[in-house]
Amino acid sequence: MRTPTILLAAALAAGCVSQTTVETRSVQDAQVASDRRRAEIHTSLASQYYQRGALAVALDETRLATRDDPAYFPAYNMRGLIFMELREDAQAREAFEKAISLAPRDADSLNNYGWFLCLRGDPGAGMERFRTVLSDPLYATPEKALLNAGLCSRMVGRNAEAETYLRQAVLHKPDMAGALIGLAEILFDKGAYKESENYLVRYMRLGEPTLSALVLGVKLARQLGEKVAEDSMLQQLRRRFPEAPQTRELLKGEAGK
Repeated sequence: MRTPTILLAAALAAGCVSQTTVETRSVQDAQVASDRRRAEIHTSLASQYYQRGALAVALDETRLATRDDPAYFPAYNMRGLIFMELREDAQAREAFEKAISLAPRDADSLNNYGWFLCLRGDPGAGMERFRTVLSDPLYATPEKALLNAGLCSRMVGRNAEAETYLRQAVLHKPDMAGALIGLAEILFDKGAYKESENYLVRYMRLGEPTLSALVLGVKLARQLGEKVAEDSMLQQLRRRFPEAPQTRELLKGEAGK
């Protein structure tokens, strides 16, 4: 006659265990979400400090992020960029590879690691990462990988390939400064002076020109016989980069005419 009582007690015990398990899981899920949120905040702060050039503070923020959530791959990607800027190559490589091990298809990590590899003398491996990124139809900003692929190709003298990538980048983002100046330089080298000038003009509309852009502008103006444009570029070089060797060289050429 005691069997029903025993069964009832067992059922009640099972119910208690089940409820406790659910509650425990809820607490754990909440903790995981909280850890992830803190990691996101620290990584966002790291990005802001990185952009301001406060690299030591940015690095500390990524340490806090990975402490809060060791599986948060954007923090490792950010660490890679910071170490890359610091020229701590072994640590940069380790950080990028950790990010990719956690998220093998993350386009930003692959793109950044690809650029790191290109700059550090392994363009073949870098291009492989860019091609992986560009094969992802869901990647929201393909112009970033196209720009890097174009610049990486140019580093090894593949100008035709570089031109193709950079033209595609400009199609995706017409005001992409790096692609515009890259195309202007490539087209100048191949003798397409007027088209080179068109891209240079588009680039210069975006902000203050760099030393290399002004130097290219002078060379283009001389090739095209545009004296007014040449004088304007030389004036800017005198004002903004008076001590640069390129400025002195171009002014010497002007004086020798």
